Amino acid sequence: LGTCDELFEIITLMQTGKIPRKLPIILIGKKFWNDCINWTAFVEYGMISEEDASQLIFADSADEAFAHLTAGLERIEADDVSSQQTV
Repeated sequence: LGTCDELFEIITLMQTGKIPRKLPIILIGKKFWNDCINWTAFVEYGMISEEDASQLIFADSADEAFAHLTAGLERIEADDVSSQQTV
């Protein structure tokens, strides 16, 4: 669990390439996050890109969050294997 500051910091680190992988960003409490932050407006005003916004995953339970986390990590692992095969 983290703060808004930490959320935007990790997005910034991925945008700038300091974190080279596109990690899944899982936010617990769909209603809370969508009520508090207008993600569509962030994209429309250029604060974040569509790609950045698509990395945000909203979950309402630990089970749902865990499923998203494992799927995201499996995707990263598959991407790593694919990139190693093309080298």
